[in-house]
Amino acid sequence: MSNSVIATHSFGAESQKLWQLAWPILLAQLALTGLGVVDTLMSGWSGTQDLAAIGLGTSILLPIFMFATGVLLAITPLVGKAYGKGDSVAVSRFLNQGLWLALPLGIVSALVLANLQFILNWLSLEPRVFQLTDDYLFYISFGLPAVALYQALRFYWEGLGQTLPTMWISLVALLLNIPLNAIFIFGWGAIEPMGAAGCGVASALVMWFMLVVGLIYVQRNRLTKSFIQWHKILHCQWREGVLPILKIGVPNAMALLFEVSLFTLIALFVAPLGTDVIAAQQIAISVTSLLFMLPLSWGLALTVRVGQVYGSGNIAHMHLLLKAALVYAVILGLILAINTYIWREQITSLYSEDMAVISIAIILMIFAAGYQLFDAIQVACAGILRGFHDTHITMWVTFLSYWLIGLGLGYILSLTDWLVEPMGVYGFWLGICLGLGLAAILLTWRLISKKAQVYAEMAQEHQS
Repeated sequence: MSNSVIATHSFGAESQKLWQLAWPILLAQLALTGLGVVDTLMSGWSGTQDLAAIGLGTSILLPIFMFATGVLLAITPLVGKAYGKGDSVAVSRFLNQGLWLALPLGIVSALVLANLQFILNWLSLEPRVFQLTDDYLFYISFGLPAVALYQALRFYWEGLGQTLPTMWISLVALLLNIPLNAIFIFGWGAIEPMGAAGCGVASALVMWFMLVVGLIYVQRNRLTKSFIQWHKILHCQWREGVLPILKIGVPNAMALLFEVSLFTLIALFVAPLGTDVIAAQQIAISVTSLLFMLPLSWGLALTVRVGQVYGSGNIAHMHLLLKAALVYAVILGLILAINTYIWREQITSLYSEDMAVISIAIILMIFAAGYQLFDAIQVACAGILRGFHDTHITMWVTFLSYWLIGLGLGYILSLTDWLVEPMGVYGFWLGICLGLGLAAILLTWRLISKKAQVYAEMAQEHQS
């Protein structure tokens, strides 16, 4: 196997390669985000109770889905390093063992999701909302084994540097979701209207569609099919295959959960502060979640590229790659920060005409502008460290930064007078800024120390 795929020798060439990896991931992430937007819009047309059911259902689904995704994301750097090293046996092994791990992950996720009535009971919902939410979770649970297997395939081909398939499959899935939602939400022919529960059926079918297309792609693409050894897929290789995925994947999954839960818990804590605050908070989260797709896609592209160069043993190339990675992370962060600040009033006015809501949201957008640079840097560092197979420190950094500072200090600033007069919702967003600033500093420090270890390992492997 040739390593020509990673043989770039200039800052410009490396930058071009990184963006070739990043922009399809960006479009794929936007398309996947669009699936939730479509579900929300179309269920809202069916009624307020249906909209509430989708909101609750997706909030419950997200952490379960993110945990499985976080574990399987370890396949990308493992495959990337093996591919860069020219180790075709290891590439094939991580594909097979990734699929072997994905199936039980998907099945367990489905069983958990279909048996969460105790949470719905605890929320004291209206009977109709309870039933719609419960049905939605039940039906969508049938798709989780499929999407787990798809994610394993996706992270395999992304480890080989193939990101376009993810984009096209995600875009087609988004388009397919619209008519399927219409059929099952509102009914068609012999299919009775199911309301919000129909989104669960449509989403499960879309997940199985993505898996089928993913399997067809890996079987037909010249590069991906060259590593397939289906006859070995039932052979569990715990020490050589599953354990390395878990060692990287579980801490990575926990880091993702800390991040996702931060904004979920803040939304719960600010609820007593009034409808205007809740609405403004939702506007700010909606905007920043969309903006986050850009640095997130950059971080995922870095995981792919760093993994490949790590395996090649070329220290000079790695140095060039890290330089390009961090330079563009800073540029992205500054662009997002400046534009968030400049266009804060125009953006918030698109969401609401209520001046009380807009005035709060504008201030939250200033806080959001304040942390964009830190966020871009910490996401890039986390992506590089994942490419180095280092996720344990990232997990503890996110716990400290998101939960202890972002959530803990944010709660103290917002709702108590322990340090200052209660700041309301602004205290939480100040906590987020401080937390992300700390994360950027700590992950940069970890990257510097880890880089020295990686360079020493690459030099040793090159000599041997």
